[in-house]
Amino acid sequence: MDRVILNIIGMVISLYSLRVEIKKEKDPTYVAACDFNDHMSCSKVLTSKYAKGFGIMGVLFGKEHFMNQRNCNLGLVFYLLQLALVFQPYPVLASKVLFYSSIVCIIGCVYLAIVLFCILKDVCVVCIATYFVNGALLYLNYSLYKNVNSVF
Repeated sequence: MDRVILNIIGMVISLYSLRVEIKKEKDPTYVAACDFNDHMSCSKVLTSKYAKGFGIMGVLFGKEHFMNQRNCNLGLVFYLLQLALVFQPYPVLASKVLFYSSIVCIIGCVYLAIVLFCILKDVCVVCIATYFVNGALLYLNYSLYKNVNSVF
């Protein structure tokens, strides 16, 4: 049940991020609820070049390429996949996909945290909330992986 709640929280955060990105793109004067000051601004981070394709896909494939998706869209796909796997009837396979996809997600989070603090020099509460959700999911998915795979 914890995994379900965390994935729902992750989806809500991703949807809020998407809302902020779209509103800020349409109206540059828009101030999001998570914009506290110049150094604590989620809309500044969510509209940076790193908010799409991790700032990498646009360089590799072009800004309009399909691979250059918003990071929050990728988050939604990740949380939906995780949520679907919670109810998957094959525990060994599900535990492996949950755990390994969480590892990939955490690698992305570490990269984005470095970008956030070292390059953008900002504090994004939405981003940090996502890091906590993903870290908790990694812990739960590792526990499941360890328990299921030690039985078989």
